[in-house]
Amino acid sequence: MNTKLLKKSGREKCWSSRDAYWNCVTQILSQPENAQLTEPEVRKKCSKERELYVDACPGVWVTLFDQKREFELFKARKFEEDLKSSVTGRRTG
Repeated sequence: MNTKLLKKSGREKCWSSRDAYWNCVTQILSQPENAQLTEPEVRKKCSKERELYVDACPGVWVTLFDQKREFELFKARKFEEDLKSSVTGRRTG
């Protein structure tokens, strides 16, 4: 996808394909039997959705959306770790 401005319908298509891809990833990773999959293996399982996502969105958007998602996941993991350590600290302290 080129980087010229998208009209509303193009933006909606981009967002919809992005959401479909990340829903695929989330669905795969939420299944216990897939817990040990690597990132390339997950991407392979969601390759159709990823292709539609990359085709529908400007490359810069894909990069930013992917970085934003990674950061949101990092924040969630950090929050969970901090919460566990504060609960553990109160019980032992």
